[in-house]
Amino acid sequence: MMTPQSKLRIANVLMLAGILPLLLGIYWMVSSAPYDMQRPTQVGDMFLMIGKLMFAYIFALIISGASGLWSAGIAKRHPGTQANTSKIIRIVVCIVLIVPVVLRVLAG
Repeated sequence: MMTPQSKLRIANVLMLAGILPLLLGIYWMVSSAPYDMQRPTQVGDMFLMIGKLMFAYIFALIISGASGLWSAGIAKRHPGTQANTSKIIRIVVCIVLIVPVVLRVLAG
């Protein structure tokens, strides 16, 4: 039987592993922007970039979202568990997953 602390550790690792591809994709997009402005881009490159980011977002939504809900459930069932790190990670995951939706709504 796993303790609540070990369950929270696993949930934390899964939340971070879920948002890592999305954060790397955003970093890749932002870091390559100056280079892309200097050369004519191909339409295929843009679709590839959008496709990679959408796949990373869906992956993050499934893995990090489910792990965040699991972590919140564990923290709620075991109130004596020190879950400050888990709470911070859950907040960061929520922000990372909600920001693209908010930007899309604001854009159009």
